Amino acid sequence: MNKYILGDMVTEKLKREIGMVAKPLPEELKTLEKVVPSGRRRSELTLYKAEKLKKISIIKSQRGESSAGTVVMLVGEDEYDLPFILADIAFDFGEKGKIFTEFEAMPLVKDEESTRKYVDPFRKWREAIGKLPSEPVTGFGEPGEVWKSNLSPTEYLRFIPDDYTDEVLRFAEQFFDIFLDIYRKAEPVKDVQRRRKMDAFRSEFNKRILDEDPSGVALVEAFGRQTVELFYDYLIYM
Repeated sequence: MNKYILGDMVTEKLKREIGMVAKPLPEELKTLEKVVPSGRRRSELTLYKAEKLKKISIIKSQRGESSAGTVVMLVGEDEYDLPFILADIAFDFGEKGKIFTEFEAMPLVKDEESTRKYVDPFRKWREAIGKLPSEPVTGFGEPGEVWKSNLSPTEYLRFIPDDYTDEVLRFAEQFFDIFLDIYRKAEPVKDVQRRRKMDAFRSEFNKRILDEDPSGVALVEAFGRQTVELFYDYLIYM
């Protein structure tokens, strides 16, 4: 089975649906390799952009023989309040037979407008994926306050038995279909107060996320802070 299938699926879909194109990456970020205590870890990074989206990050990672998968992140252009999108699917993570599955569509502003536009469209999807057999994800450390306090009702983070691979991939397809419907309707924000709230959220997120994200902390331990700050600047920061 292609353990990077999420990345391949999303790449094809976004090129076809919104005409995303590649953005250049520094040479030192194109392929990262590092020997960590649990074995060799390798990440292949690709960066794209599209109308209304300044960053589309697709990161394929493998840690020895224990896990392999893809993280996809989408960041809107500054004048759009599109939610921050995260999808992460990794196979055989921690123990053979499990799929690490994470989805999030995080609005930049907490208000009724964001709930109507960016939370409500995902509600039936979130209810349906929540019915899959699963177990909590543990052992990765606690996320910091900037992440925990801004999780949306869309957030999903579980281990799922690999017998449900087809279902997980179908839910991933639906997740991006819902986002693309939101994306197509998005217009630049002209309200000054709302723009200030959006800018304030981005600033706080960028200032704190690296040190409060357990995966960021692990990356610093593996690759060093200078490389990881470059990684976040190009692929994650809003």
